[in-house]
Amino acid sequence: MTLPHPPVESLSPEEFSALLDRLKHLLANLPSQMPLENGSDSLYGSFLSFNLDPDILDKTGDEVATLGEQLEHIFGWRTRTSGDGILQIRERGKAIRALHPILKEYYEKYPSNNVLKKWVIDVIAGAEKAYETHGIAVSTQFTYSFELPIVS
Repeated sequence: MTLPHPPVESLSPEEFSALLDRLKHLLANLPSQMPLENGSDSLYGSFLSFNLDPDILDKTGDEVATLGEQLEHIFGWRTRTSGDGILQIRERGKAIRALHPILKEYYEKYPSNNVLKKWVIDVIAGAEKAYETHGIAVSTQFTYSFELPIVS
């Protein structure tokens, strides 16, 4: 079971910073049973030399919306709205690890953007699911400064 996460609006900057640290740790230590892909041939190869798509940016007029569209393209358009709603991380390596600095960079530029914060939480949930799928316990060391609702 992936850990419950509170609504992004209720996270303090310190808590969100800790979530970014958690994301970095999870992506760097994905289960060794997962395929290892480090180069541009990875499903996540575009993260290695990431730039916002100028055509999408021109269409949206917003950097976070552009990032979101590109993430939807990489992870799948329906990934958060079908099945269990958790995006699937299918391989480990440099390419997926390169997502952390991208998300961190945009969070530093747009610290109050809740759509961006939701993406971070969604990727964390996807990484936690990858651990669980391979029978590896997910660390529960992360805590929030308030009570989370009980999820059964």
